[in-house]
Amino acid sequence: MESRRKFLKQSALIGTGIALTPSLLEGKASTVASLTSRSMISIQMGPHSILDEGIEPVLDFLKKEAAMNAVMLYSHTYYGPGSRPARVLAHDHLKPLVHKEDRNLRMAWVNHNETYFKDTILRHKKVDSSFEYYNRDVFKEIHKPARDRGMNVFFRILELGAKNGVQYIENFDKVLTKDIDGQAGSGPCWNNPDYRNWVFATIEDVFRNYPVDGLQYGAERVGPLSAIWFKGEKPECFCNFCRSRNQSKGIDPDRALEGYTQLYSYMQKVEAGKDEKVDTVTINLWKYLQRYPEVLAWNYQWFQADEEIQKEIYLRVKKLNPDYIVGRHVDHQRSSWDFFYRSAVDYEQMAESADFVKPIVYHDVFGPRLRYWVIDAWKKRSFRDFSETNALEQFYDMMGYSPAARVSLDRLEVEGMGPAYVYDEILRCVKGVNGKSEVVAGIGIDVPWHGGGQQPFHSNPERLQQAIFKAVEAGATGILASREYDEIRYSSLRAFGNAIRQLK
Repeated sequence: MESRRKFLKQSALIGTGIALTPSLLEGKASTVASLTSRSMISIQMGPHSILDEGIEPVLDFLKKEAAMNAVMLYSHTYYGPGSRPARVLAHDHLKPLVHKEDRNLRMAWVNHNETYFKDTILRHKKVDSSFEYYNRDVFKEIHKPARDRGMNVFFRILELGAKNGVQYIENFDKVLTKDIDGQAGSGPCWNNPDYRNWVFATIEDVFRNYPVDGLQYGAERVGPLSAIWFKGEKPECFCNFCRSRNQSKGIDPDRALEGYTQLYSYMQKVEAGKDEKVDTVTINLWKYLQRYPEVLAWNYQWFQADEEIQKEIYLRVKKLNPDYIVGRHVDHQRSSWDFFYRSAVDYEQMAESADFVKPIVYHDVFGPRLRYWVIDAWKKRSFRDFSETNALEQFYDMMGYSPAARVSLDRLEVEGMGPAYVYDEILRCVKGVNGKSEVVAGIGIDVPWHGGGQQPFHSNPERLQQAIFKAVEAGATGILASREYDEIRYSSLRAFGNAIRQLK
């Protein structure tokens, strides 16, 4: 426990303490929140960006104008950022940004040592001269310039999906989930030992061979029940590893499969408007859950498998060096709308295996995401009995949003959510970790909206600054500019830096 208390000490890079003044807290003069000289102020970015624009010029900008004391580079970009169209990239950077679809960029930005992969059949694709930057080793190149500027360097791994995994990882098809029909699913199975060992080997290799200060790891996947309930998709995973795991927990795999199959079949009828049952969709869904308690138990065990990976990562990294920092990424659906995940894994459990927890709080783009990804999707399926307005109110009540954070249905797409939403979610996280880890707010800046093709959704500078103030007021001990450096305009990063400097 003591080693995780060193987290902020290891990040101690801003020279003076930072405190919110009462005037910035929208009338709450009795509240004084604070950041300190040890607070992490950082940004997520692809290695190609800093190599394109120059390591030293980018670090200078981030340090001087964005008030940052750390950078978080992806060690692997298998998660597929290349699908973003050029129109969502920032156009005011040091150099014009080049759309990644027009490039053959390497996906593994570290040079792996095969020694660490003896316990897995998976292998990273080797980098050869056909790849751009094949001869650059960014994590070694950035070490001295970052240290010269008093900045820490973290690496980030975001779990990859099936498409890129099969394309870039040898034998990845052998670790994919299985859906209810026995077909390959959308990602790797968390219970597959080859996948787990590949994750552990990848992380250990980086820590042992590169001068990094820490890691942020995360997966962005729902559970099998959420796949049906919210998206109408086939549930996963029912592979032999998952069957064996659940059976050892006293859960009948055949009953679980039967329950999920019936639920999925029913949801298809609901979507097609062919539900002929007497009761409402809500009642019918709960009938299945009561008749097949294995459905909920299977869903819970899926998330616990993910937690086991997170815990093992934490233990292995701390064994290498207790001062290494291990952070936990909590994606947007997990932080803000998937009630099945929220009830299966709480922040206190996450904090047991993390020095910091970083929940996504994208106050701007959550507006259209909530309008279409949540309310519109629910209305077609599990909330078919509700009007859209009632579904939104049910959502706000169920997820515990304060009156100040609630935006009307007709304003969500235009306004987004706002700083009050950031406050609510960060406060919940701070209370949830219960002092067992730090909370770093993943503030969304210029995050594109995916509806109707990806479109820019530029942040308002004032609202951005208020979101930062609210995150700190709620108890965040660090701020991470999100989602990606190449999407964030320099004008927004200057506003970000001004907000941090105002807090001194």
